[in-house]
Amino acid sequence: MTHASSEEEIKAMRSDFGLRLSSSMAKYGPLCVGIDPHRKNLTDWGYNVDAEGAELFSMRMLQAMRDRAAAVKFQEPMFERYGSKGFAALERVLYAARQMGIITIVDCLHGGLSTTISAIADAYFKPGAPLLADAITLLPYYGARSLRGLTNEALNNGRGVFIASLTSNQEGASMQTAIRQSGDYKGKTVALGIASTAQKFNDDIDGMGSVGLIIGATIGQWIADSGVDPAKFTGPILSPGYGWQGAEAKDLKTVFKGTKGNVLVTVSRFIAAHGPDISALAQATEAIAIDVRQALYEAMKEGEDKEKDGMGTITASLQQTPAEPAATPDDDGTPRKRLVVLTGPAGVGKGTVENILRKNHPGVWVSVSATTRKPRPGEVNGVNYWFLDDQQFTDKEEAGDFLETATVHGLARYGTPLKPVQEHLAEGVPTILEIDLQGARRVKQRAKELGLEVVYVFIAPPSFDELVRRLKGRGTETPEEVAKRLETAHVELSAENEFDVTIVNDDVDKAAEDLWRVIASEYGITE
Repeated sequence: MTHASSEEEIKAMRSDFGLRLSSSMAKYGPLCVGIDPHRKNLTDWGYNVDAEGAELFSMRMLQAMRDRAAAVKFQEPMFERYGSKGFAALERVLYAARQMGIITIVDCLHGGLSTTISAIADAYFKPGAPLLADAITLLPYYGARSLRGLTNEALNNGRGVFIASLTSNQEGASMQTAIRQSGDYKGKTVALGIASTAQKFNDDIDGMGSVGLIIGATIGQWIADSGVDPAKFTGPILSPGYGWQGAEAKDLKTVFKGTKGNVLVTVSRFIAAHGPDISALAQATEAIAIDVRQALYEAMKEGEDKEKDGMGTITASLQQTPAEPAATPDDDGTPRKRLVVLTGPAGVGKGTVENILRKNHPGVWVSVSATTRKPRPGEVNGVNYWFLDDQQFTDKEEAGDFLETATVHGLARYGTPLKPVQEHLAEGVPTILEIDLQGARRVKQRAKELGLEVVYVFIAPPSFDELVRRLKGRGTETPEEVAKRLETAHVELSAENEFDVTIVNDDVDKAAEDLWRVIASEYGITE
């Protein structure tokens, strides 16, 4: 006899994907690594432009992102171009991802009528499916009946879907914001009708639902024209467009203001540009994950400040946020909330300490410097640096837009944008500058002019011999460059008494926690 599932069992199955994804986002953050083995990536990595190359590329990306991101997204056409061999390669990498315990999304943008729906379910959703994935992407333009059919097939098998609503390609705006002429959402935009249809599947689910939307990070202010409010959607939101397609941290904050931990940001080319070395790919994944987490944390906080009614039920990817500032009194009865300037000699591990701090406390904001040098492969404007030409830099410098500037090695110019620092400080956000000794001294002078309060933190090595070992061990500089850095390090170490706090980095996790205690004290944060 066939066992008839109870209502509770059916609901559990239909909510399974959302529960698994929210758990993964809580553990690893709101990053989805895009695996796009397009021709340039394969060529840059020295792989053949064929199905075998695509498979090798994908396996290496999986190894690098494992335990560092919430999910992976495979771009199906990048495999489909190689015919049956390409599909076989995709089948194998999906199997490998499942064995690693990685949540998989296949970006196939499928849709269709009843017989097509059945075939899609056989391919992706049902037990033993050749391309078994945790979720796939859908096109909604076959109509509500098709959408319901495909979505129900996914949910009834414990899978999920992401429905294209507001895509990251700008030319899609005119169609997606068009006004519907008939149906349940007559007079509303196409995008709003899609989002509302998707939300119905999530309405009776506790926590994050299993039916998601695709909302591009590049859509900017015209999201208001669509009538779609991401903050009111309780399923997962897959957001492409960050990085190489032009979206920056400020775009995530604009588009996803008030969301509550259900946004999953896809990044592919920024990470792939650091390959094929697995260690470099892993470091790039960790770095971009921190930036994405921080931007979405700030977006969530903006919504909280307006609503003042709590975080709701979905806090998946941002549960490791710092506690609210408490009224811990200082000499004058309030936290001082000073700007934190972080300095130390090259090789001391400032960047590593900072990355661990931001991973553990995503509410900390680290200033992004501006520079006139050209972007290196994989660097993203607004994430690694703000990239300016010489005239743009000069104009901003003359306008007083920088807190400090410097010319490094007589070549590129660097500067700390002033306005973002002032804005974050005004909002009570823990704010850090990581700069060299000369920059710190310039900040000290400029801060007096601007009336900024600053606490200066020096990261010191346990010994000079250990600093030498670390610099030589990095393997990124020539012997001449190492000698020059060590000569500079003597000067920097002798300036330690100019700083308010010294943290010895003999254990990076402890050093990060020591830095957090300084910040928590400054901003009256209790945990």
